This record gives sequence, structure tokens and C-alpha cells, in this order.
Amino acid sequence: MNRGREGSVPDGTTVVRKAVRAARLQVRPDGTLRVVAPPSFDVTGFLQRNAAWIEERREEFNRLATEGRGREDRLLLHGRYYQLVPDERFAVDEIRGAVACPSIPGLRRSLSRMLKEEVLDRLEAYPDLTGRRQGQIAVRLQKTRWGSCSSLGNLNINLRAVALPDPLREYIVVHEAAHLREQNHSKRFWLLVGDHYPDHRAAEAELRRYWVILERNRAWGSIQSAGREVSD
Repeated sequence: MNRGREGSVPDGTTVVRKAVRAARLQVRPDGTLRVVAPPSFDVTGFLQRNAAWIEERREEFNRLATEGRGREDRLLLHGRYYQLVPDERFAVDEIRGAVACPSIPGLRRSLSRMLKEEVLDRLEAYPDLTGRRQGQIAVRLQKTRWGSCSSLGNLNINLRAVALPDPLREYIVVHEAAHLREQNHSKRFWLLVGDHYPDHRAAEAELRRYWVILERNRAWGSIQSAGREVSD
């Protein structure tokens, strides 16, 4: 398997060569491209044939990311943008709009503790969902999901959730707690979610918008990188 850019493809394109039957094309939220294709496949021609679709996807992502444009270097926390300032201790100054931290790994650990405490508090409001099935609660930096629930009842919450406004953080907890009773996304699952969070369709749309914003946010990109090096 070969990964990386090829000389004839546009900048911002990653090509993965592997034994697949058909080529796959992904436009990422930051506008870059990822192509998975067989070894001898004409990637350049493939991109040219799909140029219109690529442009449509990029325009959609640009529209979703409008709110964060020009604020990519600020930390998105609880739906607000904060300036990161160096300090020996972690602190959130809502009046000044600043978050103090000793380092990016230290910031990640502090945000993880903050979110885990919040999730535990929020779960107490839904005993009918958690029951006796709730297992361990973990905060992780997940690449594609806001959260997950294992068959053992362990809940994983994406650290990025701490960036979201309060109603969306609440929705993520409700969504994952509902999986303790319904492991799939069946009709019964969505009825259960709707009983506890009626506006879940709007929440899903907002989560998609915030995901694109966070993918383009450099402060959160630094936290993501630190997450590969630092364990809780």
C-alpha cells in the first residue's frame, strides 16, 4: 500500500493505492481530497471527471464553516471563541474571553477532566436510560464520531464535544445514553431519543456544521495532535 501525493494530482490530494475494485473519493471538511484507488488506476482523470461534484462539496463545507472563518486560531469552547494565553494553571476567563493553560497537552488534560465531570453530572438526569447498564465513561479524541457506546455499556465521548454549546453537549449525552437501551439506530432508538430530546434532527444538523468548523480550527488541530502523544 502506498500513501501520499502523486506528482500529477492537485495540491491537497492524498492518494492511497491498494487492491480495491473501484476507486473511492472523499472531500474532507478542510477541502482536501483523499482517493483510494487500485495501483494502475488513472487518478488524474478520475478527479477531472468528478470536478463538478468536488466543487459542490467544497462549497458546502465552506458554507458550513462560515461562523469560524477568521477565528481559526481561537479555541472554540462551549460555543464561544477564546484566546489561548500561556499560564502555569488552567483557567477560563469568560469576561476577557481567554483560556489560560501551561501547554497544549496540559490544556487537553484539563478539558478532558472538565468534560468527563460534566457528562457524569448530565447522565444522572437520565436514570431511565442508564439504568444498571452504564459502564465506564471515557473522554477520547475520536476522528469521526461525537461519541460511542459499547455492548458492555461503556460510553466514549469525543473531547471535541466540549467545544459545543450547552444544548448540543446535552444532545450527545442523550444520544449515547439511549444506546444503552437500543444499540442500533432503529426506529425505536430515535423514538427514545425524541422522548428526551425532541429537537434531535436540528441537533444533528448543527453537529455536522460544528464538525466542519472544528476540522478547520487550528487550536483544536493542535489539541488533536497532542492527543496522539499524551494519554489520560
